[in-house]
Amino acid sequence: MHQDTPLITFEREGPHITAWTCTSSSPVVSEDPKEDHGYGYLTAPLRQRGLEVTVEYGLSDYIVHAALADGSSLIISPPQEPPSEDPEFPESWTAIRHRDTGPSVYEEIYDSEPGGPDARYGGSVPSLLAAVDTRLDQLGVPPRPEQQRSSQEHVADAVLHRAGFIAAVSFDGERYHRLPSAMTDPTEQRRAVTRAFAALQAEGFTVLCDSALLTSKGRSPMDRTALPVSAQPRVSAALAPSPSAGSRTIRTRLATAPPPRPVLPPVRPSTTPGR
Repeated sequence: MHQDTPLITFEREGPHITAWTCTSSSPVVSEDPKEDHGYGYLTAPLRQRGLEVTVEYGLSDYIVHAALADGSSLIISPPQEPPSEDPEFPESWTAIRHRDTGPSVYEEIYDSEPGGPDARYGGSVPSLLAAVDTRLDQLGVPPRPEQQRSSQEHVADAVLHRAGFIAAVSFDGERYHRLPSAMTDPTEQRRAVTRAFAALQAEGFTVLCDSALLTSKGRSPMDRTALPVSAQPRVSAALAPSPSAGSRTIRTRLATAPPPRPVLPPVRPSTTPGR
């Protein structure tokens, strides 16, 4: 995914379907995508804020580790103990800020595991990133560079409009698209999303979409290159040997009422200790 090429993320918000457009000011994946182990949609937003990010193997899956200026670390992880029942589609995420050298820090940022404070958001990647960005803002981490809407974003607008989506603006001023409020029939919604999904891919966009939002004919492997604290003992577990890298597909589990989305180019753990 090159500069100014948007990532389109489809989400279900209650009975409605929305589409969010994110333009990355830098490549979504590192120069060697294998180093991100399929987590480019998490590592890119962090790198765009100037953070040093690595992907390491935790107890049963890869985790994202970002070093912060105060010596602490941000750790984002899918389920580890027990591991996700479907590693391709993690059903939850955890994010912590951790530092084990004085003064020690152990801060829960996000936990959508069952029983966690963010459990209602499940595996929603946009909700995870919104919470992480909000905390990074509070910690004084530099924001992503501001940029004007690109010609490619205007193309995405036109494609979504032809597929039946309506342009809208969120309460914090972020532009997005949604299906008409009167369109509540799931079958009709899937047809509209499938039309948009196919048309956007034909235009060369990267698209993240829960396969449940597509018709059976439209379901195909999703491109993952775009796209709170569990118990402390799990965070102190040692890194296990890393298995061979392989591609994986991510489907977001969508929230019924996502938290306020931070102002950024938007984009759609337990864990091991930070270093």
